[in-house]
Amino acid sequence: DSLFVNIGERCNVAGSRRFCRLVMNNKYEDALQVAKDQVENGAQVIDINMDEGMLDGVAAMTRFVNLISSEPDVAKVPLCIDSSNFAVVEAGLKCAQGKCIVNSISL
Repeated sequence: DSLFVNIGERCNVAGSRRFCRLVMNNKYEDALQVAKDQVENGAQVIDINMDEGMLDGVAAMTRFVNLISSEPDVAKVPLCIDSSNFAVVEAGLKCAQGKCIVNSISL
């Protein structure tokens, strides 16, 4: 057993051009594949960030987390809801199944 936790950081519109493009073009099924690939490659937590000026972060987070919840291969790992906007964090937490990690919130 290791205390190391591998967090998948590719479901981040601010940090992944590919993921951002998929979300901005409403290709959520393809964006879900990004999360699936991370889990298949060893991610033990999936970090999700929808902080982008041209994106409705609450709607995007809600849609993506609901989609993850319907995908058993991804839903088996905890989510890290990553946003500086409390409404986006709250939207992710409302849709997530199980425990989550909250990252980057400014209160």
